[in-house]
Amino acid sequence: MENLPKVAVIGSGQVAQVLAKGFAKHGYVVVVGNRTPSKLASFSTETGIRVVDPASAVGGAGMVVLAVKGTAAEEVVRSLTGVLAGKIVVDTTNPIADAPPVDGVLAYFTGPDASLMERLQELAPEAKFVKAFNSVGNPFMVDPAFPEGKPTMFIASLCQLWCARGFNGGGWGHAFKLLRA
Repeated sequence: MENLPKVAVIGSGQVAQVLAKGFAKHGYVVVVGNRTPSKLASFSTETGIRVVDPASAVGGAGMVVLAVKGTAAEEVVRSLTGVLAGKIVVDTTNPIADAPPVDGVLAYFTGPDASLMERLQELAPEAKFVKAFNSVGNPFMVDPAFPEGKPTMFIASLCQLWCARGFNGGGWGHAFKLLRA
């Protein structure tokens, strides 16, 4: 466990908090970056996880988890471009437009032939982006288990499919499993 990288989680919402606690639970040294650290004072007190400004969090980390609203992701990455150089950035964001779902399907602000992660990579070309945690609800992001077994945790994609089931009355307690015949 001593060789684990320090993890900086950028964000303040449920995904950021769940992942910060999850990494800490598994032995990582975690720091949360937020432009208003006082916003997470009770989280920090409760968990013992330090909360600092994003640049300070990223500066000392070996891995960064970007857990912000998709519409804020480009601004956040743009502000951190210099300190992200050489870092692995786990991008949890989805390019969800500020519009309600239609027939359970969320609209993306990127369009059908564009990728938010590609846009983020262009903003910070010296960082190493990987997409993860974007197609499962935050209660199942750390140590997921269901009565039917462990779900297949896809590295990327399927957000619209996952959300469509939830919005169409299927609930939010689901994940995907890859099965072979």
